[in-house]
Amino acid sequence: MTTPPTAPAPRHTLTAARLPALAVGAQLLGSGGGGEVATGALLLRRELDRTPVTLTPAADLPPDTVVVHVGQGGAPDVLAERLADPDDFVRAVRTVTDVTGRPAGAIGVIEVGGLNTLIAGVAAARLGLPLVDGDLMGRAFPRIDQTVTALHGLPTHPLALVGPGGDTVVVQDCAPRRVEPLLRANVLALGGAAAVALHPLPAATLARIGVRGSVSACLRLGERFLAAAGDHRTTPDDLAAALDAELLAVGRTEEIVPRQDLTPGWATLTDRRTGAVVRVDLLDEYLAVTVDGVTRAACPRIVTAVDPSGRRPLRADQIRTGQHLVLLALPALYDWPAEAAALVGPAAFGLDLAPAPHRTPPPGWGRRTEGNRV
Repeated sequence: MTTPPTAPAPRHTLTAARLPALAVGAQLLGSGGGGEVATGALLLRRELDRTPVTLTPAADLPPDTVVVHVGQGGAPDVLAERLADPDDFVRAVRTVTDVTGRPAGAIGVIEVGGLNTLIAGVAAARLGLPLVDGDLMGRAFPRIDQTVTALHGLPTHPLALVGPGGDTVVVQDCAPRRVEPLLRANVLALGGAAAVALHPLPAATLARIGVRGSVSACLRLGERFLAAAGDHRTTPDDLAAALDAELLAVGRTEEIVPRQDLTPGWATLTDRRTGAVVRVDLLDEYLAVTVDGVTRAACPRIVTAVDPSGRRPLRADQIRTGQHLVLLALPALYDWPAEAAALVGPAAFGLDLAPAPHRTPPPGWGRRTEGNRV
């Protein structure tokens, strides 16, 4: 029996109809970074119009299935101007599996925040493989070593980069400390942008250590945001409640101190509700929010800024002086342990901050739990 075209897609299938929710959810989970999602959404829409992608937990795959993680490396301005070729991601995946000698059985998401959430879907659709419902960061981070795999001492290699001209770089072995500088140098040599495939992991390993259910959590978050943003009566408190988020501040940006290379900059505003002075430390992402000298949220916690008039998430590089902001802290998708502080905490970005209070997420939120399934 043929399925009627108007029938809703199963919740375990990623279709073009669910793309707006995925894109805005990815932007929220980017914590202000991860690159803009518009080009990735355009690419993924083209693929999903032809081939819906099955979304599956790693635990539901045969344990020895090879999951290759795929993303796009490069500077945000280059990525925004140069539309990637989906076949480059296919070449990158096949290059990695040529080295391992085993075919890929599924595609994994490196970071469930920003552009790379969508790029993994592009690769899965073009290869006709399922997309794992999970990722390696639980948000977006700027470095390739800020992953749960690094936390567990697992290698990134073999990895492959494919540039816009088809030029390919293969790294069969690499010390962990060399991965990030090696990646940056080769992306630059390839023209500033490249398709990246790395972390070929058995599904059993991913099921054990990965951030589970984060793609479906991203979809749910995006659906909630779109529903709230579509109602003009929604207040900042309503938006926070809809997202199970903590409302940190509402106010107008009064000053922006730009970053200096890898040294974070910051923005300041006055909370119009309380009169409190709010400081937002930022680099490529929002790193921390301090209210009247007290740290209220800090990485790896996810902070997002929303334009209250347009109801759209704003990346850190879109903040301007005089702009009105709603600052929210989202529930975590992953409980980073204390020993990961040097990897993903404020110290990893050169910030010396007092620990921010921990907030227990609501039941059912897309955290790493055994019962978390699509």
